[in-house]
Amino acid sequence: MKKIIPAILLFSTCTNAGVIPDSQLKEMWLSPKISAEKVISKMNFDEKLGQILMVDIRSWSNDNSSDKKPFTEINDTVSQIIHDYHLGSIILFRENLIDTPQTVELINNLQRARSNLPLFISTDQEGGYVTRLRVGTEMPGNMALGATRSAKLAQQAGSVHGYELSSLGFNFNFGPVVDVNNNQNNPVIGVRSYSDDPVLVGELARSYIQGIHKSNVLTSLKHFPGHGNVSSDTHFALPTVNIDKAAWQQIELKPFVDVMPVTDAIMTAHIVVPALDNTQLTNIKGEKIGTPATLSKPILTDILRNQLKYNGLILTDAMDMGAITNNFDRNWSIKQAIMAGNDIVLMPMEIKNSASVEQLNALYGYLKAESAKDPALKQRIDDAAQRVIYTKLNKRISPDPHDTAIAEKIVASENHKNIENFISEQAITLIKNDNVLPYHLKPQNGIMVFSDEKPRNELITKHLHDIANQFHVTFDVKSQVIKLDKDDISSEDIANQIKGQNFIILATYNLKLNPVNAQRIIDAANKENIPLVVISSRNPYDIAYLSGVKANIAIYGITGFDVTNNVRNSLETNIRSGLRTLFQGPKGKLDVLAEPRGKLPVDIRTPDNSQILYPRGYGLTML
Repeated sequence: MKKIIPAILLFSTCTNAGVIPDSQLKEMWLSPKISAEKVISKMNFDEKLGQILMVDIRSWSNDNSSDKKPFTEINDTVSQIIHDYHLGSIILFRENLIDTPQTVELINNLQRARSNLPLFISTDQEGGYVTRLRVGTEMPGNMALGATRSAKLAQQAGSVHGYELSSLGFNFNFGPVVDVNNNQNNPVIGVRSYSDDPVLVGELARSYIQGIHKSNVLTSLKHFPGHGNVSSDTHFALPTVNIDKAAWQQIELKPFVDVMPVTDAIMTAHIVVPALDNTQLTNIKGEKIGTPATLSKPILTDILRNQLKYNGLILTDAMDMGAITNNFDRNWSIKQAIMAGNDIVLMPMEIKNSASVEQLNALYGYLKAESAKDPALKQRIDDAAQRVIYTKLNKRISPDPHDTAIAEKIVASENHKNIENFISEQAITLIKNDNVLPYHLKPQNGIMVFSDEKPRNELITKHLHDIANQFHVTFDVKSQVIKLDKDDISSEDIANQIKGQNFIILATYNLKLNPVNAQRIIDAANKENIPLVVISSRNPYDIAYLSGVKANIAIYGITGFDVTNNVRNSLETNIRSGLRTLFQGPKGKLDVLAEPRGKLPVDIRTPDNSQILYPRGYGLTML
């Protein structure tokens, strides 16, 4: 194992002597199984281990100080880290991706730094709530696709994602999510799921994969054995799913079984499922806790690999998430993940400076020593590395540089954006309408907007003005930021703010029990007889926590949000399409921009979960 040497010596040391020539690589593609066996037979331990690690480098500091900058261009030190540790895969996040030319250059240079085989270059471009490209076509997200009920549109979304990612140099996308969102209080999945119907989830996921595979971008289902029925976020805690095995097989497992024949990989979940593995581990605090699926051999090897006969890649969810790091030693948990049956360890540690590289060095030393003592671990690393290498050769993963000019014609093209808007318009779901919508516009219209955040109000205002221009009317838009789940604004204050307004938009975002301020806004509007529409701007369940609502639409997302570091972006297509369904122009009922066509892809239940208020498949029309 090589130590990282000073950057000043890099160019004389980093020779890329082991890089496989293009002509030889193409020959290996013709017989991937035999070629993978030959390659693995010639690799030393470090080279095999490097193939099964996928690291992130979101920021970099040359001097180990807190003054770190986003990692957006290759540097000599990182180049040598990739080469000397024979890393096989890199995952990129929003911080790494500024625009199309920068992204192409970064990925080209990452591939140039490889020590042998081409790298997997991955990201999480799920669409909707989880999107990584700052410049790109996001698509309205999985639950929006679920509201369209259209396999064709799901395939189109996959085709757009695949074409854009491939043009940039990505060859691996972590999606689609096939978790069944059967818990409306789920804090981490929600609109990332297509539906609470396992059959619909499987149908749309398969179609999405058919689309993305047109561009030879690999896919990974998320998150085995099923992340839809949790009430805490695995980025911060380790949740337990108390479900019996029969129910798990009928609900959580079904879409995995339906879709696994067409996917390339399956990502694990950091969740405890006692019905599948009731063994306990002792965490770093000395407490007995359940075994997370990511570390569970009964779940990953006995069930997924042996019982279900799954032969593709198995990879961990990020190993630096709180569910793992708050409970287990880093190196030990990585060893356990490998022993459990994972072929790729995702984000074993954050690579951000030379100090973190020492942690990487320590991991190599630890696993080498453990493998020397445990033949089973050594064999598991061999098997995992061979499966990774076989997948790269079988899927013809190429290190060839990509062309910026070509990518700029593809990424966020007008055609792709038109497809995005069309899909989001088909998804908008009208849940309640007591003769409020569509609102008949006058030449002059006073509109009041309430939401939790200023950027949300600004986004709504922007698209309202676009609508006013299309109808050739005037909007006088006022907005107010109010924390809708708090109790800190009086009815009198609200009455003063809405006085004289013609129409009120209340944009809610994942309400919970007793959202006092939101309810006061609705009550005040009803008292003054001012028409109000509630836009459920992320999960569609908000109406369950409100009373007296006369009009409600679901748009299935208004922001993308990287929960690992609070980087947000606006999902303009969702709010654009939602707002376009609210109004009719001066010419009357036929003078509309869009009509809500979506059907609920989930049940909306009462807060105590005892009754279904609006069933899956429900959706009103205005005409």
